[in-house]
Parts: sequence; structure tokens; C-alpha cells
Amino acid sequence: MAPATPVHALSALETQINVLPNGKPRKPPVRLADCALRELVQYKCNIEVSEKTRKPDVICEPVVRLLRQCGNGLSVETTAWEGWKAGQERDGSVEGV
Repeated sequence: MAPATPVHALSALETQINVLPNGKPRKPPVRLADCALRELVQYKCNIEVSEKTRKPDVICEPVVRLLRQCGNGLSVETTAWEGWKAGQERDGSVEGV
């Protein structure tokens, strides 16, 4: 069985990815904003039975996920972080912006 995937607070994401599983700091440190932004589209499908025809229909909806892919091979899902970061930048509360 695969190990559990850690979930981090949005404000702590960059800090957390710069600590390796063994507790040592990542060298060199990663800044997510410097990593390439990628988009992944997955689909969530449900089966719905039509009341008129009584036949099942498969209805699929796209689910867009955003990832940051860094040069050192690290990939981090940042879907929620991207929105949070944009809000912080809009409010002027992100350092270095």
C-alpha cells in the first residue's frame, strides 16, 4: 500500500515542500512561483438513468487540476494554492510581489 499523501495548509505549502521526508532541508530550496505551471484535466463520470427511456447514460464532467513542475523533478498539485496566491497578490500581502 502506498504511503499517505500529506495535505498542507496553503500558507505553508512552499515551506513544507522544502523539507524532505527525512526532515532535512531541500537543497537548493524550491520556490513554486519559479516552477512551470501545468494543467491536467481529469474526468468525473456518473451513471444516470433517464426516466423517459429507462436506459443508463454516462455523464462526464471535466475536473481541472493545476500543478507546478520544477526542474529538479518535483511536481506539486497547486490547484487551491494558485487561487489563494492570486488573492494574496491582489491584496498585496505576498512578499516579493
